[in-house]
Order: sequence, then C-alpha cells, then structure tokens
Amino acid sequence: MINKPNLNIDLKLKLNIYGDQFVYPDFQRFRYKGVPKLFEMHLGTLLSRDNQIIKWYQAFKANTEYTDTTMNTLFRTFTRYVNICDSIPVNPDSKEGINAFETALVHSVRIGSKSSNTAKGELSSIRTIMKMLDHPVDEWFSKFKLFRSQINPTQAYSESELKKLIKILKELYFQLSKQIQTSPKEYIQAKRSDQYASFSFNKIEVPVSGAITKCYCAAYFLLAYYTWANASTIRDMDIPKASQKKGQQGKWFVQTALKKRANKFVTIELGDNLSTDIPKHALNFINDLITLTHVLFPDANRLLHQCLNGINKPLCPTHIRSNMNWLINIFDLTDDNGQQLRPEAKRFRATGASNYLALTGNSLETSMLLNNTPDVVRKHYSRGNESENNAQLQATANTLENAIKCGDISRAREQTLEQMNLEILPYDEFVNRYAKSGNGQKTPLGTGCKDPFDNHGDRFRRKASIDSVDMTHLACADLLNCFSCPNQVLVEEVDDIWCLLSFYEALEDAKEDHLNMSHFKNNFDRVLRKIKQVLFSIDLKVRRQAERKLHTIGRHPFWPDTLNLVL
Repeated sequence: MINKPNLNIDLKLKLNIYGDQFVYPDFQRFRYKGVPKLFEMHLGTLLSRDNQIIKWYQAFKANTEYTDTTMNTLFRTFTRYVNICDSIPVNPDSKEGINAFETALVHSVRIGSKSSNTAKGELSSIRTIMKMLDHPVDEWFSKFKLFRSQINPTQAYSESELKKLIKILKELYFQLSKQIQTSPKEYIQAKRSDQYASFSFNKIEVPVSGAITKCYCAAYFLLAYYTWANASTIRDMDIPKASQKKGQQGKWFVQTALKKRANKFVTIELGDNLSTDIPKHALNFINDLITLTHVLFPDANRLLHQCLNGINKPLCPTHIRSNMNWLINIFDLTDDNGQQLRPEAKRFRATGASNYLALTGNSLETSMLLNNTPDVVRKHYSRGNESENNAQLQATANTLENAIKCGDISRAREQTLEQMNLEILPYDEFVNRYAKSGNGQKTPLGTGCKDPFDNHGDRFRRKASIDSVDMTHLACADLLNCFSCPNQVLVEEVDDIWCLLSFYEALEDAKEDHLNMSHFKNNFDRVLRKIKQVLFSIDLKVRRQAERKLHTIGRHPFWPDTLNLVL
C-alpha cells in the first residue's frame, strides 16, 4: 500500500470547461480525510487509500464518453460524496457509502438546504461515477425513486425591470464601443489594471478596466433581448449574415448556431420582440457590433470575445458573471421588490416567450420561435412576471366583484380603476404595450385580418347563431372567404407562407373525400384560384423557402395530412 506525504505521480486532470479556459482537478485531495482544498491539504489527515485513489484517477482519465464540462461536474460531486463517506466513516467503494450519501441527500432536501432537482442531479452523477468504476450500481443504489422532479419556471422581467436593464446595457455597450473603436490596439493590449475607458450613467461616471470584455458582455445580453436565444447559442454565435426580408427596414440578420445540450443546430434571427419587422435601434446595435468585431479581430468568425493583455478568447460564463457583478454593485440595480436585479439571458428569453404567449395564446407559434417543444415552453417559459401577474389578478378580482355588485362590466372596470388608483388596467396596458399595427390578427391560413369583428364577418356570425342567440362577440372565422375579404393582410414571412401552402395542399387532398370532381370544384375551386394568385404575388425567394420547408418538414400543424375538409 502506497502511503507517502508526496506521491511521484501526476494525479491532475486537464479539462477545457469553456473555450480556452482550463481547470485542473487534483486527485491528491482524496488522500486526505474530508477531501480538503489544495491550500488546506497540509492541515489534513493523511489516509491509507492511495491505490484506491489511483484507480479513481485512471477511471476519470480514461473516460471518452463525457465532455470536459461534465467531467468537471462529476469530479466536484465526487469530492462531496467522499467527504460524506469520510465523516461516518465508510469505504466510498461500497454499498454502505452509497446508502450514506442517499441518506445525506434526503436529509438536505427535507430541511430545505438543497432542492429536489439538485439532489437528484448529484445522485445521478454518483451513479455515473460508480458505473465508470465498474461497481454494481443496480445492487448498491436504492430501488425507490427518492426525489421528484420539480418544475422551476424562469421568471420573466416586468416592464419596468426590462426598461431599466436595457437602458443601462445599451449605454454601456455604445459608450465603450465608441471609445474602443477610436484606439483598438491600445484596448487590445490593455492589462487588467489599465482603465483607459470610462462609463457615465445617471450622473455617475466610473473608470472601466477590461473595456473590451465588458463591452461584449453588454452585447451578449442585448442579443439575448433581441433574439430570445439560449445563453450557450448566443455565446457560440459566429458573425451573422445580413439577408433581405420584406420588412419595414429591409435587412434581417440570421445565423445558425449549435444548441449543445439539445445536440442540434438552431437558427438565430435578430428581430424586434413580438414583431416581424426589425426595428432601427436593433439594426444600429447589430451593425455596430459587427463593425466592432471586424475592427478588433479582422480574421475572427466568432461574434463575441473577451480580451486581456492581447490574448483573445471566447466570452465565457465566468467573465460575464464577474463583469455584471461590477455593473450591479456600482449602479445599485434593484428589481420591483428591492432585490438585486441581474441581467440573465434565460430571463430575457422567458420575458419574450411569456409576453408573446399571453398576447397571442398560441403555444405552437411560441415554441417555434424558441426552437422548443410546446411542453418545454409550458413548463419553463409561460409563467410571466410574478409582480405583473399579481397586479392583473388583483385587478380582475376587483372587477368581477364590482360587476356582481353593479351588474355592468363597463361600470365595474371604472370602479376598479378608481379603487386601485390606476389610469389603465394592467391587462389593457399589456395589450396596448405589445399590440402591433399592420399585420392584424393572425389567422390559421398564414395571413392576417385587420378587423375580425367588422361587418364583413356578419355572414359567418349569422350562420353560427343558434336560436337567435347574439353572436356579435364572435371574431370572424369564415376562412374560405378570407381571400375575397378586404380585411385580409398578407404577411410575407417564410413560416406564414408555409402555413398557407399547407392549407392549399389540404384543400387539394380533399378531392378524394368528395363525391365527384363537380362536388370538389363547387366547394374549393374558387378558393384554390385565389390562393394561387396570392402565392404568385409573393417574393420568389420567400415562396421557395416556404416550399422547401413544406417538402422537408411537411405540413404546418394547423393542416395535418389526415384532415377531412369535405363540406
């Protein structure tokens, strides 16, 4: 048995956890009771398990299945596991060690010091390590499900929080970008202590060190605001390509990036929140960001960088976190509840998703915008902001109570406004804030409707009426007559035209379900001709992209292959 204060064996791993950022987990720590940190090892008690530790090290070293980031997580969990085993003490390579760890996790969850999801993840990590060590995991681990999965939805920002963050992030980015572009070489070679730049906000002016990294950190969060993309996909983005779309501004920036956890490529499009038109301020930002990257790093394909002492690396999570701590502490950013207000990519994503879902009620469209399934959107991105939700619930409850008392909903709304000392009810404010003019209300055809409640829908409402019941509250849904209606609005976007092409195919497939061709033409011939006219009026590039999507993905979920459209 080897048991010397110093082993002449290298027990360090070299793990690349992000970009060119390396960590060096050292298995020497396991030689001491309780797995102390490296600088505390000289105070620790040396144990007689060197051969066992070498076996652990070799198992980690030989791994080819997991990424370096995962291996670093496994190592950190293993240190906690061995620490618990040493505190009892029991052999970590035993069923007793596993039982002790499971007991400790259950206790931590019970007293609230650890969440159920965290405990479940740590237990899964130890199970993975025991498999790597060729131990009988099915015999050692409990056969019962110890922890339930908890859904932890990401909370969106309120409107006031969003305005506060975007305002300071834009100021930080544009002020630093302007200073950096005047003398790029000086900033590239700047050391950690060099404060060449300055930032002024709300009458506070501060010197800035690491200006390039701080500038790109601000750009990272602005990209999260404009794109609703995942944190990792934003960090890994290459410089986006400008493409032409039929929007008010003409340009649209698109970039494909790898979504690592899902192991798939997603397309990031830079546009406005809840709009198909890219706003001027978004165009100004992305154009300046691309220019900044070309000025600083002419040969780089990557969009976001960190730079110190002339060394250019990918922007990594630790640098984003530390630079945002600097911003929060200096300017004392607080949320609506007086707590620390942090910019987070996932919260910008949740804000866009929950607002779009609340405004449209369309979980399918929301999931498509986020490149997620509707179930993921429901679990993680649909809860909105707690303060705004409570305000809307309170206003709703007051209005219902007043409606019961006075019997008139309009008067009830007025009373609620007086009681809550508001100018406008929270939900009305939300709708007014995000409602966009021009495209109108979306229809299942991939087009819009300027006014689904005007007199052009009276024919539909008369047909829907039962026993003279008033149907004036119904929006028009006479889809076959949309193409002859002056309220129809054509939206030249790939997904909308894909939906329209799917509807066209569904109509054509209905031939087999009709009695004869005369029956089919009587139902759909006029509509098919109108749709053809619409399709030929669309930009050729957009139409071809939509046709390609129809060919590769199939029909839009609104118009599945099995739909029966016989009238």
